[in-house]
Amino acid sequence: MQFRTVLTDFHGRDALIAAGTGSGKTLPIALCILLDNPAENFITITISPLKRLQVTQESDFNTRFGIPTVVINDDTSGENDWWNVSLLILISRVFALI
Repeated sequence: MQFRTVLTDFHGRDALIAAGTGSGKTLPIALCILLDNPAENFITITISPLKRLQVTQESDFNTRFGIPTVVINDDTSGENDWWNVSLLILISRVFALI
């Protein structure tokens, strides 16, 4: 499943992964992001249904894979200051990779 997913993305096709908890979905997501040309594809949206999973993936992407990541859900502040500062930091980290 992981290898097929990475190859699908590498060939420019979309992939939808539906698999159980602990089946290894995070690794292909990270590999696809790392293999993409950041000058062409610098934003990837990943939808995770569980807040705990969102936080875990954010931590993994930021620390293990070096992929700038932010979680946005109903707990995210609606204050303009949060959006201005958080997204500015995220965007600057992305452009530092290019």
